[in-house]
Amino acid sequence: MSGQQRQQPGIACEECRRRRIRCDRIRPQCTACATSGVECIVRDSCPPRGPRKGYLKTLQKRIEELESQLENQGTPPAPICQTVDNDSSTDNNENNTTTPETTDILQWPVAPIEFPFPTMEPWGCCDGPYKSSLLQLPPVDSVPELVQIPMESGLFISPIMHNDLDQLFFDRAYAFAPIIHTHRYRSWSKQPNLSKQRTCLQYAMWTLASSLSSQFHVEGCKLYAKTRQLLGELDGDEPCHQISLEQAQAWALLSIYELTCQDFDRGMMSAGRAFRLIQMMRLYELDMPRTPQTMQLDQYQREFTPAQNDWIDIETKRRTFWFAYLIDRFTSMVDGLHMFFDERLIRTRLPAPEVNFVNNRPMDMSFLADVVPDVGVEWPHNNFSPFAECVIGATMCGRVLQHKQNAPTRPCEEFCSRHRTLNALLAQRIKMLRIHASLEYPDPIIAFVALAAQIDVLMLYDLIETKPLGTGVEGTQLVQALHAEHQQQALDAVTDISLLVAVLGQHFKMHPLTPILLLLGARFSQSHPELNDAYIKLMPSILTTLQASTGLNKLAQNFLQLLKPQGDTWCGFT
Repeated sequence: MSGQQRQQPGIACEECRRRRIRCDRIRPQCTACATSGVECIVRDSCPPRGPRKGYLKTLQKRIEELESQLENQGTPPAPICQTVDNDSSTDNNENNTTTPETTDILQWPVAPIEFPFPTMEPWGCCDGPYKSSLLQLPPVDSVPELVQIPMESGLFISPIMHNDLDQLFFDRAYAFAPIIHTHRYRSWSKQPNLSKQRTCLQYAMWTLASSLSSQFHVEGCKLYAKTRQLLGELDGDEPCHQISLEQAQAWALLSIYELTCQDFDRGMMSAGRAFRLIQMMRLYELDMPRTPQTMQLDQYQREFTPAQNDWIDIETKRRTFWFAYLIDRFTSMVDGLHMFFDERLIRTRLPAPEVNFVNNRPMDMSFLADVVPDVGVEWPHNNFSPFAECVIGATMCGRVLQHKQNAPTRPCEEFCSRHRTLNALLAQRIKMLRIHASLEYPDPIIAFVALAAQIDVLMLYDLIETKPLGTGVEGTQLVQALHAEHQQQALDAVTDISLLVAVLGQHFKMHPLTPILLLLGARFSQSHPELNDAYIKLMPSILTTLQASTGLNKLAQNFLQLLKPQGDTWCGFT
């Protein structure tokens, strides 16, 4: 037995090699091939096993070149691949010391190299082709070419960032801009192929949300640039009859960001774009009673916006109009500009309460003309939402501003009557708002509305002090009568303003347009230092609140620069 050979002499056939069975080497046909009925092929010579000579060294050299390229680009190289030559392999086989880490082929790392793959469509994160260079591995014979998936070097919205920005908007921005239905937005926000209008709105929401967060404050500039780019492309590509509600909403939200984080004039220009789009969609007469004449207007309106019949869509349009209305009223007060929307032409109902809007419970609200009376001093005792209260407060600011713009140069009974009516309306309004503002933790929007009413009182008092109503006896008597009527009311307003400023300064969700009201109060304080010490004491509290808001609101920073003390006087503008 010891003298017998284990294998028959000769070379095994190809069929037995393929089937991995022992070949008996019978010629011209072995037993296995004869049994299976196949041709028995025997090769005189076999190619050597393993890679050809020098292949592994060439591959290792090219891997080293790749590592040097990665180091030059600042990317840490992968673990070095280990190779052994045939001599060391033979020694290891003889000594039985072969380990899993050393073998005669490439040993790649346990974890493969991970390349970043974008998780959104190109429209969702950037425009145009990717700008990063392609990294290629040198080809080695049968080794396929590896190409790195490029990554956008600028803005990249990951899924978790997407969720965080959405949540930031509804947690912090929705309080003063409740123009987007939460559930409707979440139903389409993560769809792979959004329309350009919805993409613009989404980026405008993220831009505004980033300004209210320290986590994404740096990303806000990139989001803002992207939003401007998308809106510019939308204006250039789409014809006029494709105007959508999302486009108007995007411009309105972007104007708030520009007012508070960029430049006041740029924000006013973007707000003007939103105003014009809303006017073209005729959202100011959304609830006008239908007549044969208005049916033609409805047909014209359908050409601009697709038909939407459910209550949530109609309520969203109402809220979009009223949000633009607020921006128009409060920003016009800074320099006394004429307002865009005419109150007499508005035929849109006030916004419904938040519970009804979120849960899709239709509710018919009153019109603005029925809530804010023109004659008389009796306010309807209705419980409105904070957003509706803000609309009413903006209406009173607009009426006071218009009254100031239309002040006559000589005594006029109409002016005097209108002045007393406004003053009486404000007195009733303040009495109603004090109930809400006197709470320990008042709603920041209600506190903002109460502050606006007190500023209106100071504006009326300032109009009597500074506007000449004639030099005759009649004009002097009129000024003295109005002055006596408003003097105590103005002092009470200064006291309430000091309390409201302290409350707003401690609240994180302060309305972004609050610095406008603080500026108007500071102007009055610096222009009437001789009237009462209360006016002088109002200035430090306003400056403290503006100083505390400079980190998140550039309006506060700009107004603070205007109100900086120079010497012993206050520097403001007329």
